[in-house]
Amino acid sequence: MDEVVVERVLRIVELVPKGRVVAYGTVGQVAACSPRYVGRVMKEFGSNVTWWRVVNAAGVLPEALLPAAREHWDDEATAHTHEKVSRSAFVGPDHLEELWRTHGTDPASS
Repeated sequence: MDEVVVERVLRIVELVPKGRVVAYGTVGQVAACSPRYVGRVMKEFGSNVTWWRVVNAAGVLPEALLPAAREHWDDEATAHTHEKVSRSAFVGPDHLEELWRTHGTDPASS
């Protein structure tokens, strides 16, 4: 895996505000990689970042992650049902791009 892209994905994930989530595809759009690549990064390296804020486009995480994610979602007042995050909690691509542009530090330029 490309270390710069992995670091970029993780830094972008850290910018997602409390109580909000983002889809793998949205992170990929901002990080210039595929949603599958984002999923792989999260699976291999995501345990040290706010992983519960990254879900699929339907607002769902793998079943094994749901109990821990629900605790985080409750703590952060993220709108969700027992199975998934509500659409109202999603950060869109324009908002995430703006967060990255104003608060992010690209590892390629470090």
